Parts: sequence; C-alpha cells; structure tokens
Amino acid sequence: MNTMLQRPELARGQSRVLAGVCSGLAAHLSLPVRWVRLGFAVATLIAGAGIVLYGWLWIFLPSSTDVQREAERREGTRRFGLAEELKKSETPKADSEESERHQSLMRQILVGAGLILVAGLFAAQLLGASLRIELLWPLLVVIAGAILAWLQLDDEGKAGLRRTTGTLSTGALIRLISGVVLVITGLLLFLSGVVGMRELLSGLAVALAVIAGLVLVLLPWALRFWRNYVSERSNRVRAAERADIAAHLHDSVLQTLALIQKRSTDPAQVLTLARAQERELRQWLYQQDTPEEGEITEAIRKAAAEVEELYLVSINVVTVGEFLGLSGHEALLQATREAMTNAAKHAGGTISVYVEAGEDRVEIFVRDRGAGFDVRQVSDDRHGVRESIMGRMERNAGSAKIRSDEDGTEVHLIMTQEKKEEHA
Repeated sequence: MNTMLQRPELARGQSRVLAGVCSGLAAHLSLPVRWVRLGFAVATLIAGAGIVLYGWLWIFLPSSTDVQREAERREGTRRFGLAEELKKSETPKADSEESERHQSLMRQILVGAGLILVAGLFAAQLLGASLRIELLWPLLVVIAGAILAWLQLDDEGKAGLRRTTGTLSTGALIRLISGVVLVITGLLLFLSGVVGMRELLSGLAVALAVIAGLVLVLLPWALRFWRNYVSERSNRVRAAERADIAAHLHDSVLQTLALIQKRSTDPAQVLTLARAQERELRQWLYQQDTPEEGEITEAIRKAAAEVEELYLVSINVVTVGEFLGLSGHEALLQATREAMTNAAKHAGGTISVYVEAGEDRVEIFVRDRGAGFDVRQVSDDRHGVRESIMGRMERNAGSAKIRSDEDGTEVHLIMTQEKKEEHA
C-alpha cells in the first residue's frame, strides 16, 4: 500500500531572517533553506527579480500562524459544530485576532510596495534610464523608515500588548520614532534636491500652517470619535461580562432554585441545597479577589461542606492569615473534622469555624450553640473526643482544649511549628 506524504502548505515560516519567505518555501519544496536563499540572492542580480519575487510572496503568502489557526478553526467546526464556533467568533478575542490580521496585511502591503519600488528603480537604471542618484537615496531612506515603523506591529502583536492595553512597549516606541525621523529626513533630503532651501522652508511653513488649521477644525471630531470608540469598547467588555454572569447563574443558581421548588416539602433538603449553592456562589464571586490560600484552608472548607451535606447543618468557615508548610497538618485537619462532626451530631443548628494562622502557629476554633456537656464525665470508651481530637493533637505536637457549658461548646485546636534556622 503506497502512501503519499502530504506536502506542507505554502506559508511564511516562523524561522525567519526577514519575513520567513525562504524558510516557508523551503519547507513546501522540501529543500534546504540555504539553497532557497541562495536562489533569491542570484535572482536579485537579474534586474532585481529576486527582490520583486520576495516582496510579492511576502504580500500574498499567509504566515504559518494564520495557517495553523485556520486549520484549528476547521477542525473545531467539524468537532464541535458550527453553532459553537460562531459563538466563539463573536467574542472580543476573535475580534482582536481579526483586527491583528488586518493590520498585518496592511503592513505586508506597504513593505511589498516599497520592495517593488526599489526593484523598479534598479531595473530602470539597468535599462539605461537617467536617474539622479542624489534623489534615490532619500527615497530609500523614506522606505527604510516606513518599514521600520511598521515592523514594530509584528513584535507588539506577538507580545499581545496592543490587544490588551492599547499601548506600545519601549522598544516598539523607539522603532516607531526612528521610522518617523527617517521618513521626515528622507523627504526633506529629497525636496532639498528638487527645490532650493528658501523655497523648501517657505513650503514647510505653508504646510505647517495648513496642518495647524486642519487640526483646529478636526480636533473636536477626532476627540468625539475617540470617546465613542472607548465607550463602544467598554460596552462590549461589559456585555461579555454580563453574558458570562448570565451563563453561570443559569448553570448554577437557576438550576438550584428549580430543585428547591421540586423539593419544597423537605426543609432539610432545601437547606442543604441553599447552603451548597451559597458556598459555590461565594467561591465564584470572590476567588479572584482573595489571595491564594494553603492546602489546609481548602481542606477545612471541603470537610465543612461534606459535614453539612451529611448531617444537614450549616457551617460557617472564616480564615485569617496565610498558611505555610506545617508538619502534622493532616492530624489538625482530622481533629477539626471530628470536632465539626460532633457538633453536627449533638448540637445541630449553625456551627462556626474560625481559623487563624501565623508564621509558625495555627489556631482553630469550632463553636456550636448546643446544650453542652461535661468533658470530665465522658467515658473512656468514647473515642470521639479523647482520641480523635485530644489524643490526635497531642501525638502530633499540638494541643486541644474543650470548653462546654449550657451556652454551647468550643473546641480550641493549636498546632505549632518550630522555625528552621537559616544558614548562610
């Protein structure tokens, strides 16, 4: 069975010296890239044909990134369906990518036009046309400045700065200013070779006066256009955020409300659903605004949620401080879970868990509002308090204190860790 190797699509490669034309063509033809570059160099000696061909390919060949993105889009359409792909295309990210492709195309057109112009000048000189060299160099300076100013869009697009902040990096700003200076210098040199210096200065004064008048007339319109653009972009961002919030509320809150309506005759189930939804909604609302917490905090919250669902009680968990690496944290977690379980089984109602952490010390308070009990009268065969809480903490260099009266019970757990000495 014969298999045919599929030739890579013709596109500008990522391994580039200037635009990636030679590397892309070499990959498509399965040739060493140095041979392709040598061919362009030889063709340039023939009336600048290599420059013309290179510029033409630069303009019309897509980049390898665009080809890969298009292939992924086609694959995504086959895999997920057209509706989902259309939904993705309506996002601001898709709009920014489309704007980036448009700006990249404009840059390629300008660079290609400059290369074709240079090739045309060389060809005209080889054919015997009378060209003033002192006027050609200023034109080359103008073209170089335009290329330098436009090439910064590639680097800014790769960094994602224009899409997210609308600002230029320091390197891009330097290239842009250098390109503008080269263009202005080239134009002045070109005009100085055509007209005298007095006429040039007079023309510059007239041009500046005309530009000042245009700015005076068009400035209010430009400001209005900019304000409308900023307002439209803000509205699009807000619309996207509202869509995300609506989707999340539909998937979580509305579904939970529907379940509550179906189980309205079971107060315990209603309470469990409401507490679970409240916990999930709080986590979704505030998880990006709070610092990342340690494993102990997340484990305690998870254990509290499990006890809530198992015993149909309400547990409020409050944490303060940052959690560093603590040896014996598993014992602390298990003791806390046992304290919450005892409170849920014997007290019910609302249980409060307060966690306070320092650099080398963690304290946890588990409180309930039950009838209380006398710790001294707990029999030896009841391991829930003596072994699962007090004994476990003592075996892991911690301590547990229990205070109980008619107003409720408080379990106070303490876990300390010695600081390690730092050696230079």
